[in-house]
Amino acid sequence: MYSTSLVAQALTHHQANAVQTVDRYWHRLAAQDGIPTRASIDPQAIQDALEYAFIAEHLAAGHAKLRVAGGSLSTTLGMEVTGMPLAVMITPSDRTAFAREIARTLDTPRLLSMMLCAATHPGQGDLTASLRIYPLRDTRGVTKMLGTFVTTGPVGRTPRRFRITSINSTPIFGARPISGIPLITRGHLSLVVSN
Repeated sequence: MYSTSLVAQALTHHQANAVQTVDRYWHRLAAQDGIPTRASIDPQAIQDALEYAFIAEHLAAGHAKLRVAGGSLSTTLGMEVTGMPLAVMITPSDRTAFAREIARTLDTPRLLSMMLCAATHPGQGDLTASLRIYPLRDTRGVTKMLGTFVTTGPVGRTPRRFRITSINSTPIFGARPISGIPLITRGHLSLVVSN
């Protein structure tokens, strides 16, 4: 019991570090040149977080496809998710709301954070997840996204699907990284200040 608790604590700590790594990295790139480009994302810069990270491409009307995904999503869904819709993790009843938030995140653009909760069934106990999405641009505009996906609780029998329990959507203007480093806002850019 004690060793299981230590493993769970270590995993929670590792996941929190992964989320902060991606968050700081996106904000650092944004401070240099506004919303980062897909091409500017260097996997080596976030190597310790890759298991919990993904890149998705917006297709239309809030529908997005996973282009690259770490093992966390595949483990939770019980399948290889690269090439699948981003909404594959969401229960059908919440997919319309999910698509609306994705479209809003890229249209505005903004930072998106969702708390998710999986339905419980035999072999599928309590499982929650945190999803964060950061917009990326390319030659067509803001059409891609960098994200993180971490879970709390045993995955159990797969696949697991999630309901949306809370949404936090923050316009890029004045956004703060979760690391707590203050931001200075100039025009449409948010600059990270590290003194």
